[in-house]
Amino acid sequence: MSLNLEETLKKIKIAYSSFYNVETTDKYNEDSNTVEEGNIMNALFHMHSENYVISKKAQLYQMDTNEYIYFFYYDHLSKSLFDEAVAFSYENGFPQIKPDKDHRSSYIGTVIICNSYDEDALIALKKYRKRQSFKFSLYGWMEVHTALVDLRSESVWHNSDGSNSGKFLKGILHPKRRKKFIFF
Repeated sequence: MSLNLEETLKKIKIAYSSFYNVETTDKYNEDSNTVEEGNIMNALFHMHSENYVISKKAQLYQMDTNEYIYFFYYDHLSKSLFDEAVAFSYENGFPQIKPDKDHRSSYIGTVIICNSYDEDALIALKKYRKRQSFKFSLYGWMEVHTALVDLRSESVWHNSDGSNSGKFLKGILHPKRRKKFIFF
């Protein structure tokens, strides 16, 4: 049994649209259900929070958190395509990060959806790690998360930094049945 590409993309877009600004690229046409290989969708998330005492003038702190996720589709994922996808995500996500005293963290995500993959591409995905701190983390930090959705085997793989992304994708694609509680 395998996942359908169009249904998977719809599920992912609906789930991410709850919290992210999701934009499709010209390689993904929802109306005609056509998908070309490459970057098909981008999801952007920005959160600003602040805390103060009694009055807004007595501010304790304020912080910004950002996440930039780039979705790719490949029929067969090779290591070179994985490297290109991660490089594209980093080159487009990193310039959007504005480290300053209010910046807490930024995450750049690469989610690759494919029908099959080379074993060396999966190994590279699992081992991939890129982090950067800004001014010894006083101005926040940045991490790159990677995840792979294999449509054929219905599995989700991720790197160590992308464990939350992997859990989120697994929840989208394989929702568990909720237990019914009977109260006496």
